[in-house]
Amino acid sequence: MAATIMSSPTRHIPYLDGWRGLAIIAVLISHFKSTQELSWLGEFGVQLFFVLSGFLMGKLLFIKKVPLKDFFVRRLSRVLPTFWLFVMAMALYAAFLQTVRFVVPQGELIATLAFLRNYFPADISIWARTWPIGHLWSLSVEEHSYLFLAAGALLASGLRHRFAGPAFLLVSTGAILAINAYYPAHPPAGATPWFLRSESAAIGLIAAAAYRVTAAATQAPWLRQTSPWLPVLTLVVAIACYSTYAHKELQYTLAPLCLAYSINHLERTPLIIRQLLASRVLQWFGVCSFSLYLWQQPFYYAVGAGAISHPAGLLGAISLGALSFHLFENPVRLYVNRKWAERRARPAVASDTTAV
Repeated sequence: MAATIMSSPTRHIPYLDGWRGLAIIAVLISHFKSTQELSWLGEFGVQLFFVLSGFLMGKLLFIKKVPLKDFFVRRLSRVLPTFWLFVMAMALYAAFLQTVRFVVPQGELIATLAFLRNYFPADISIWARTWPIGHLWSLSVEEHSYLFLAAGALLASGLRHRFAGPAFLLVSTGAILAINAYYPAHPPAGATPWFLRSESAAIGLIAAAAYRVTAAATQAPWLRQTSPWLPVLTLVVAIACYSTYAHKELQYTLAPLCLAYSINHLERTPLIIRQLLASRVLQWFGVCSFSLYLWQQPFYYAVGAGAISHPAGLLGAISLGALSFHLFENPVRLYVNRKWAERRARPAVASDTTAV
């Protein structure tokens, strides 16, 4: 019986769910507040998601060396079904229910379903607000980063050198920083802002993976140890970088690096910090965060258009996101993972039977 269950490659850590919960709450506050002063929280929340993904993916792909088939089945079983359901639902919503009707062109729909809307169509920004997909840029960045990290892990395993993985990730982090220094004065062609493109926006994700993998490979005390309050300080510095008073370019350079440091040393922060992150409320928001992030967007646009109030939009976003998680996202994910585990177990069972 145990052979039919695909065990998780990472142990459950409650305060990491809380970190994810903090990220989605920041996005929700940004979208459904009644004033403009907290609009920066949306970009901050997305970066919290990014560095957590890098922290986890770095361990899975470069340290634990999880087989790529297992890695992508787990990632895609959670993302693809709910993502595709959302995109198709929003295309129908835009065509028939949206205040200003919009029939999504076929090319744009395909690009969106394929996580390419950050780039195509080049003449229409993903933030054009023609239909509620403006937030999907971040999901595209995540999926592109998974492919990039998987390719890097494959390359590193082929080189069979202890520092191949860290070198790949550190060089990649440096390259993204160079891109983010170059793009403001020389933006690439296309209507979507340059800082939403994966080669720029993935800085926090890749930096977090680079830090974790480098620390594991070198075992250097100055990378693995820290003062308990230093990760809290770097979190505060990152928040300051996202505030309305800071220079915009700090959001694409210093802030992600600070958050990458914070997430890598979160386990060494004072107990009270981890206890707060592990609270039931933050954990619940963290567990439901993917569905909440997806389904809040039409309510956000409706609030912006004056069709509904801010409290009604927030309540609708949380309610629909929770329903999506409990009735669709989680059941489908568990079903796909179970079927994949059963499929993997069959050859082993057949081999055991033959041996007997």
